Amino acid sequence: MNKHIQHIIIQLILAFGVTYSYAQSVDLEHIGKNIKDKLKPKKLLKISGGFNSNFIFYDGNTGSGREPFTYFFNGNINASIYGVSIPLSFNYTNLGFTYNYQLPQTPNRLSLHPKYKAVTGHIGDVSMSFSPYTFSGYQFRGAGFDIVPKGKLRYSFFYGQLQKANEFNGTNASASTYQRMGYGAKLNYINKNRKVGVIIFRAKDRIESLKWKPDSLNIKPQENTALSLQIGFPIQKNLVLDIEYSASILTRDVRSENYDATGKTSYLMKIFGGKMSTSVYHALKSQLTYTIGNSQLGFGFERVDPGYQTLGAYYFANDLQNVTINFVKPLFDNKVSLSGNVGLQKDNLDNKKLSSTNRTVMAINLNWQPNKKVSIAGQYSSFQTFTNIRPQFQYINQLTPFDNLDTLNFQQLSQTANVNLNYVIASSKENTQNLNMNFSFQDAFDKQGGVIGEGAVSQFYNFSGGYSFAKSPKFFSASTAFNLTYNTIGTNNIVTLGPTIGINKGFWKNKVRTGFSLSYNQSIGNNQNTKVGAARTTTSYTFKKKHSFNLNSTMMLRNGTNQSLIKTYRDLTITLAYNFRF
Repeated sequence: MNKHIQHIIIQLILAFGVTYSYAQSVDLEHIGKNIKDKLKPKKLLKISGGFNSNFIFYDGNTGSGREPFTYFFNGNINASIYGVSIPLSFNYTNLGFTYNYQLPQTPNRLSLHPKYKAVTGHIGDVSMSFSPYTFSGYQFRGAGFDIVPKGKLRYSFFYGQLQKANEFNGTNASASTYQRMGYGAKLNYINKNRKVGVIIFRAKDRIESLKWKPDSLNIKPQENTALSLQIGFPIQKNLVLDIEYSASILTRDVRSENYDATGKTSYLMKIFGGKMSTSVYHALKSQLTYTIGNSQLGFGFERVDPGYQTLGAYYFANDLQNVTINFVKPLFDNKVSLSGNVGLQKDNLDNKKLSSTNRTVMAINLNWQPNKKVSIAGQYSSFQTFTNIRPQFQYINQLTPFDNLDTLNFQQLSQTANVNLNYVIASSKENTQNLNMNFSFQDAFDKQGGVIGEGAVSQFYNFSGGYSFAKSPKFFSASTAFNLTYNTIGTNNIVTLGPTIGINKGFWKNKVRTGFSLSYNQSIGNNQNTKVGAARTTTSYTFKKKHSFNLNSTMMLRNGTNQSLIKTYRDLTITLAYNFRF
């Protein structure tokens, strides 16, 4: 090979090697710098959050039973480690502290909510919601997770203690509870406007958690399995149907004998098991929505079996069937928004009650904003109830089938109307002025056997008007209002009226803010003359945007001619608060 060619090849190899070595050194230097930056304390760990404390002092002679001193501590800390978010929150109070051991859930809570990418955890004293018919907002002590990965599936599950064990206590016997453990899972598949969801919830009381069994108080260890199937899909373009079917298998005493599998029973009990004290309940809810532009028309149906209950919800309405129609319609280039709903509701679905009730509910809402200064809102609602009482004596004592046809039919009607007017007099950076007026009316009466009885009518009228203005550069604002109420209940007529004034002022570049307000009202009617006066003060100080101190006080005096033992009642409440943000 020619020496010249060999020299060129050697030079190219050396040049490539130097370039490659330099590139490698640059890459290694860049990678090392990134790692170093990530390992810096500020990059490695980020902490933010806040702490709130409130100390409340109370003194008065009203006999309200309030504790003279209570305190509340709550806060949240959000720590981020390598991109993993770990929120922590807590609540602590001495309110009713001596009775906390009798409560199924303590008001003092500590919760942790770590989050990393698609996974969010809930650890400690927390709550989750799956659906209104299975597990809804119930507080538990344990752990749960929500997983929302990329794709069409969503997962949620939890496990923990739903209520703690409380032994029988003579001072509050009804507070005795078994320890209750529970778990649940929810799986959702969502694809554009199509969705399918499956829920299972299960809870069971531990029999051995109580030494003394409170059977005489009808407090027995229970067990519950709740299931739900949710489906949503479009029938046609702009027409969507949502359906939820739920079932609750509730055993009211887990110590009862097993049911006879050979006899007639629910297919759900055959699958999940049951006792002689087990009952199966069903619930169905559907919503059909038709959308045209900004307008919507909906039709809803809901049916909940009598006695439907789950151990994963605090309160539950059952034995009802609802049929509703709702609509939303914008008008005049969205300056007017009209919405409303009409519904029919009835109970006694199994015809086992001595009375049945039918209800008609109607509500209409109107919002109108003709220009930027004026806005008007109006609402009207009507609620009508018809009850048919069927006692046995109605049939025993009647001489002919035509006796007592209407004497036990009871009808109740109530209607409410409200109009609110807001007018912006001035709106600028230096000066704002606002005028507001509100009028509301409520009417209710009872009718039995087609006749309105004496004292069965009540009416309520209320008018309130207020004016406020603020001077932004001077951190000054003031407001005044007047309220007038006329209330008639049966044969009693009462008028209540009185003004309210208030001022607020900021000092030291608004770091210190003070406020003072006075209100007075007098109620006259039915040989009564009650006067109520209240004075409120507020003072706050902000230090370096992170520390905030607040001192509030309320003094209220009540005087009435019908109070013979104590002519004047007084209440004094002072609240001292400290807030810290970091």
